[in-house]
Amino acid sequence: MKIGIAHGNIVSRDAIGTDILGMHDVLAECGFDVTLLAERFDKATEMRARTVLIEEMSAADSPDILIYHHSIYWKRGEALVRNLPARRLLKYHNVTPPEFFEDYSPDITASCAAGRRQTAQLIRLFGEGDQFSADSAYNAAELIDAGAAEASVAPPFTHIGRFLRRPAPKPYPPYEILFVGRMAPHKGHFDLLTVIAAYVAAFGPEIRLTMVGGLDDLLEDYGVQLRQQVARLGIQDQVTILESIDDAALLRLYANASVFLCMSEHEGFCVPVIEAQAAGIPVVSSNATALGETIGPGQFAVDPPRTKADYATIAHLINAVCTDAALRDQVIRTGQRNVLNRFGPPAVADAFMSALVPLLERLV
Repeated sequence: MKIGIAHGNIVSRDAIGTDILGMHDVLAECGFDVTLLAERFDKATEMRARTVLIEEMSAADSPDILIYHHSIYWKRGEALVRNLPARRLLKYHNVTPPEFFEDYSPDITASCAAGRRQTAQLIRLFGEGDQFSADSAYNAAELIDAGAAEASVAPPFTHIGRFLRRPAPKPYPPYEILFVGRMAPHKGHFDLLTVIAAYVAAFGPEIRLTMVGGLDDLLEDYGVQLRQQVARLGIQDQVTILESIDDAALLRLYANASVFLCMSEHEGFCVPVIEAQAAGIPVVSSNATALGETIGPGQFAVDPPRTKADYATIAHLINAVCTDAALRDQVIRTGQRNVLNRFGPPAVADAFMSALVPLLERLV
């Protein structure tokens, strides 16, 4: 049986590429003939799997089942769904609402708006017996709101095994605060900076924030404004922004972090928070969209900050989890349990295959 897995770009180092390659490996181990379909692949993906460029597809490449990953507008992807006579599973990773980008990039704003419209269009194109799956219950609810009758939840495949380690001892100042996520307006970078400024005001300058994430060329103004805000708040000595980093350096940052701080306003899942939990780092996070669901119970999930008092409260939480050994140990143990029970490879593979089984049964 042939199974095709499609997305506009399949790149081994990003979250969606990792999910796709995880699906590929599970299906290949089960004996399926698996092909990845996209407009672009990186070299690592081409070395690991059979890949076919959309424009080079032939009748021989037509799969029995198409697993379509949806995260942004993809014109050729919609044509693929229309033209292939395959049973289909849509995996929804969420499309960021366009309003986050309105002040920074008309092109990205338009692409996100088109992507959210395309969610409903893809649902209409899927036929009886086709299936819908999502990274989180939050994403599944969006699919249902867009017209899907039902949607299963299948967390993404990740590399959490690389991050698992025994927690470090209670840290000493300066406390190392880490955030990982692309430089984009919905990721809450300005709130991160305001929290650090509130910490300095309450407890002094012995804190360091490292923000790691690539910056799209179309969001250059966003990067400029972030750096200007660092200067306005007077926290140049406390903040480091890294737009490019290799895997070894990223692992070192996780190993040395005192707290993982996430103030993102919109997430369909958020892989970095479970990487942090796996690495034995306490997480302090916004409870927006899917974040509270992903980090699980027993963690510091707070309402998105709006007032000066909100930022001060988050600063005090950071100080508490850095200085109270018992509290820190409890948060870390609960976080690692969340990762291993819900997002370890066996649990993720089981959820993925459960979403796929109805299609397999219909074909058999």
